[in-house]
Amino acid sequence: MIKDIALLSPLYVTIFWGIVLLSNQSKSKPKFLLGVFMFVTFFLYLTHAFFFNENYLTYFHTESVYLLTSLSVYPLYYCYIKLLTIESSFKPKNLIHFIPAIILGLASFVSGLFVTDQQGLDYVERLVVQRDISGLELLSPAGIKVSVFIFCRIIFVIQVTFYLLRGVILTQQHDKRIANFYSNTEGKSLLWVRLVTISLLLTSVMSITFAIIGRNFFLLNDYLLLVPSFTFSSLLYLIGYLGNITIPVVVEPHRNRPRSDSSRIYSSEFMKEKILHLFKNDKIFRNPDLLITNLSDTLQTPTAEVSQLINDEFKTDFSDFVNKYRISIAKELIAINLNNSITLEAIAAESGFGSLNAFIRVFKLYEGITPEKYKEISRQRKFPPG
Repeated sequence: MIKDIALLSPLYVTIFWGIVLLSNQSKSKPKFLLGVFMFVTFFLYLTHAFFFNENYLTYFHTESVYLLTSLSVYPLYYCYIKLLTIESSFKPKNLIHFIPAIILGLASFVSGLFVTDQQGLDYVERLVVQRDISGLELLSPAGIKVSVFIFCRIIFVIQVTFYLLRGVILTQQHDKRIANFYSNTEGKSLLWVRLVTISLLLTSVMSITFAIIGRNFFLLNDYLLLVPSFTFSSLLYLIGYLGNITIPVVVEPHRNRPRSDSSRIYSSEFMKEKILHLFKNDKIFRNPDLLITNLSDTLQTPTAEVSQLINDEFKTDFSDFVNKYRISIAKELIAINLNNSITLEAIAAESGFGSLNAFIRVFKLYEGITPEKYKEISRQRKFPPG
């Protein structure tokens, strides 16, 4: 019973999310690829089930599927993150990530064709379970199959490390682009980025650990099998859930918009003064949908130059620069409305925040307390008791 739960849990999770994601009506490319990832993972855990149920002959005949899928899941996951961050569609060049899986999967399959069923059982029981390679002829079909299996384990560990680091780098770069493009990052700074990265980290650490320990360790006790099963089932469910609710955030490419007067060269100091004027006098930050492209259009300057100038001259990103002005005006509005004549919702809207939740989140980030608490402290200072 315990073994059945352990073996079936990841199968149910992956097949469920595979069907949900592949049948989505939005035709989302990231969702479709994540659905493919779930189905590939399903077949990976199906071969696991054959092994742990001690259906060794079935496992032997499907070991090539096990190797193919185990070396495909992380590349697929990485390509999914690329679709969420830097790519609009799956690029043919991404197929290079699947070359090890295809070559080693085929090598395992072909070498298995020259092994009898009895030799296949001996291969699994002695070489895979007991890890006893004494007396093995490396050039025999079984020897080649063992060599392929061991090489796959090494490649797997390398893959986990590489794709984890690349995934973290991509999500960090994406966060930076979001902060340099949008003034209101609510729903765009993306909680999923952190959660997916954490999921990838946990999955990677567990994968390497179990690869080193070996699957035969979990044959000793059914309850031990619950540990990796529960871990991976939970992480896969989280990944499927996040992937299903995620809407990719578009960051438009920098536009090299020509200036109205091509002979005029704006100095950094001149541009800085223009930006400060727009924020201090024109208060453009009150527009909740303000984008850096709006600013570059007003300045008739390429978006990349405006973004770089804000980074260099003000030592911050676009979102942070805008939010500082919004928080400043919000504090002024709170200070002159201590009698609650204006609601926090109205203050949030007047300050340029798209929602009350965004206002509270950003205010607490900058001031360390909520707007309500800030108002309470300000009221106590202005009207001390007694």
